[in-house]
Amino acid sequence: MSGDASNEMLNLLKELSVYKALDQEYWAGAKGRIESEAHEDRERRRLEIKQEMRDLAPKSKNSPV
Repeated sequence: MSGDASNEMLNLLKELSVYKALDQEYWAGAKGRIESEAHEDRERRRLEIKQEMRDLAPKSKNSPV
């Protein structure tokens, strides 16, 4: 994985970490309409991030890192 791809992967992991913390707050507190919509938006973004990470990952274990 190139340096740019590694940095992008790190940024995606950081974003996922933030969403995880926000979701923990969501599950612990009241769930109004706004909070529920934000949670759904995070879930959609999380799926996008997972696809981006798959696209960035080496295609095989034998690929040069």
